[in-house]
Amino acid sequence: MISKYEIIKPPFNAIFGSMDKEHTKLYFEWFMEQIPHRVDILCSYVRSTDEFKDWSPDFQSQSLLPLGKWFCEQVTSRPRTEQEIAKIAANSPAWFTSNFDIPSDELPNETFSLSIDIGMYFGRTLEKNLPDLIWQPLLKQKNNIYYQQPIIVGKGKAQLNPVWIVKTYAYGILQEINGPERLLELYDVWAGLLSD
Repeated sequence: MISKYEIIKPPFNAIFGSMDKEHTKLYFEWFMEQIPHRVDILCSYVRSTDEFKDWSPDFQSQSLLPLGKWFCEQVTSRPRTEQEIAKIAANSPAWFTSNFDIPSDELPNETFSLSIDIGMYFGRTLEKNLPDLIWQPLLKQKNNIYYQQPIIVGKGKAQLNPVWIVKTYAYGILQEINGPERLLELYDVWAGLLSD
């Protein structure tokens, strides 16, 4: 039984959108090398919960249903600081801040790390089940929110950032708009988009 979850630690502070080509390449290589190790860590952590002791990371889409249920039980929050709220407001378009309140809760480091691990597993599951998908860093489209991050592409125009998708899923869990089945639903949506 695992006693403590090992939070993922990138080799350097990756600030997407402002890295040079060399750091973008190094981050991508590090990310890809981490996937098998992080899936093992995730598996051990999931199985340390009695209800999920038999979960198998077999990269079949149905494995996402129990993983989604487990993740819903793990997602926690912490209060955002005034500085964090001010920074989000400063970096948000005026139409957003005039129509929406910035949530007062944030994901803590462990939930962010789990989002990365589950994002890696989610992406690898798509890759194992759909032909012609590849991981690559997004090197063009500087205004794209995924710029310099690892994404998955197929033959069409769709670009998936699995880590971003799982982080968004985690925020939805906090807001009680996403449930355990949503992870599998996201797989089905993205399997369709990436196959077109």
